[in-house]
Amino acid sequence: MSAGRFGGHIAVVTGAGHGIGRASARRLASEGAVVVVVDIDQATATETAGLIAGEGGAAEALAADVSDERGVAELRRRVEEGYPHVDVIHNNAGRLRGGSVTELDPAEWDRIFAVNVRSMFLVCRALIPVMHRGGAIVNTASSSGLVGEQGIPAYNASKGAVIQLTRQLAADYTRRGIRVNCVCPGWVPTGFNDPVLEGMSDAEVQAMVDSTVPAGRQGTPEEIAAAVAFLASHEASYVVGHALVVDGGLTAVR
Repeated sequence: MSAGRFGGHIAVVTGAGHGIGRASARRLASEGAVVVVVDIDQATATETAGLIAGEGGAAEALAADVSDERGVAELRRRVEEGYPHVDVIHNNAGRLRGGSVTELDPAEWDRIFAVNVRSMFLVCRALIPVMHRGGAIVNTASSSGLVGEQGIPAYNASKGAVIQLTRQLAADYTRRGIRVNCVCPGWVPTGFNDPVLEGMSDAEVQAMVDSTVPAGRQGTPEEIAAAVAFLASHEASYVVGHALVVDGGLTAVR
């Protein structure tokens, strides 16, 4: 495998057992990174690491609930034991559930914020001290963090928080040699959006996409992974605190 842009780099990707996280882990590995594949589910993390190995890359699968302080402390211990430093963190673990403010259970609101925002705080808190100068953090936000949308208040608010946390981290750590940005995907058919698409047929989903997305289609995990890889690379060396929208024009016409 070619060394590529990430030859000799160590990358930690959370929520890497499926979807965008899996695609990003594979993309980083394809360009030379050794990837620590983190997911709450060991089986899916192992599957991702196996795919990377089958493609000629290097990866280790670790199970961790990154919304839990003890889980992240164990993640740091394992990373410190196995690697000299960390070059890239891709905070991608996420959760989506529907329900208006009057319908949503407070425990679900808290869980969404724990997975979508608290996890990023905990992972950055744990791993920034072992990051290599010149490293990069890429957080997964969402086009939902930029506009109001019906029926997903906790997700909307949490992704808005991710964008602002990204800016704050950039303000604190850029002068210390760590760039921080986020990517804002639109509709991507990974199964992640199933909780809010329940009851809709494929034709109805396509009609919704046709009416709201100028590109006329959903994105692919690989298209989001390409943006993640760019933001993590030295090619983006002057991109700092930015929310890179990859949504087929969804927010351009809102």
